[in-house]
Amino acid sequence: MGIRLQGKPLDMTSSGEMITEGVSLGAIQITPGGQPIILFVEQQTTGGYPKLANVIAADLASLGQLRPRDEIRFELVSMTEARALLIGQEEVLASAELFEQ
Repeated sequence: MGIRLQGKPLDMTSSGEMITEGVSLGAIQITPGGQPIILFVEQQTTGGYPKLANVIAADLASLGQLRPRDEIRFELVSMTEARALLIGQEEVLASAELFEQ
């Protein structure tokens, strides 16, 4: 359902409970203990933890290859850049399919 990350806890103090809302594949939620969870395949459809960010679609396959104790970094990208990276990835995959035929 998710990939639980460990590291220095984030200070996510809030002034009350959050209302449950929809979550997407790759959403990064912060637990009350300050540790992030990346929602992954078969994730729930709603959640009540604060969402810090979302992993871009082009990087979702890399998440599935993580092993215990692997280190990851996050980088801020614009929607335009995220879309360009996904389109580029799809073009590479499509060209690889041509060679298999």
